[in-house]
Amino acid sequence: MIAIDDKTRSAAMLISSVLFRAFFVGTGLLIISCFPLLFLDEVYAVHSDLIDIPRPAYNALLFSYLGQMKVLVLVIVLVPAIAIRWASRRRSSGRVVDVPHRRALKPRHSTAQ
Repeated sequence: MIAIDDKTRSAAMLISSVLFRAFFVGTGLLIISCFPLLFLDEVYAVHSDLIDIPRPAYNALLFSYLGQMKVLVLVIVLVPAIAIRWASRRRSSGRVVDVPHRRALKPRHSTAQ
């Protein structure tokens, strides 16, 4: 069994807090990024003046960006934050958690000579 000291637990909680804050910032950026959807024609007119881009390609780029941002915020930021918080709380609840150690694999000896 692995004993977790207070220094390790506080470092894990700090990392989890930073990830939760990053989640809120990312969610705010995602919400702000959705505003062009309300004014899609006007925003497309501005962008088409800057660069020559067809409307279907513009829509695909916009929705691709929003989808990738959502995956980034949820999978890369929120899931690890929840996992760290969950793991540190489970161990601090007074229960003993058995964490298996990695054992070195022993080489197998062949019986054939």
